[in-house]
Amino acid sequence: MHPFEVLAEPVRRRIVEVLAVGSHPVGMLNDLISMEFRVSRSAVSHHLRILRDHGVVRVLPAYTERLYLLEEDFMQRLDSAVAELFDLWDHRYGFGTNRAPVPPEQPSRVPRASPTARTAPMSAPAPARRLHRAGRKGRRGFEPGSWLDDGE
Repeated sequence: MHPFEVLAEPVRRRIVEVLAVGSHPVGMLNDLISMEFRVSRSAVSHHLRILRDHGVVRVLPAYTERLYLLEEDFMQRLDSAVAELFDLWDHRYGFGTNRAPVPPEQPSRVPRASPTARTAPMSAPAPARRLHRAGRKGRRGFEPGSWLDDGE
């Protein structure tokens, strides 16, 4: 399953957000998610099982409780999926030609626009006189400077 499909469900995305800061016991996850989303504890357990089955989280037994934590492999798959989107974005808007290639062992987590594009001040375009969609004053075939031009 694609990483975006796993995270498309808000409950699963929230579980991943909570686990991004560290491991948590299953009881705390059940209480938090069931309170935030007003779902039953069995529904939260169902989402945790889906996350386990797809390699998003793993369970560590710790004495009498089970700790859930994120799998690093999933986070790398998610990061590479986001990097693919940035590559498409770069290709679409032409940002990709001004940047150095990123080594494959350390994918970037930030937009890859050139540094000068982010720091250069944006100048406002000169205000242009907007024509009606059918032409100036709605006349078809009107050209500025012709005998129909009344000097406006």
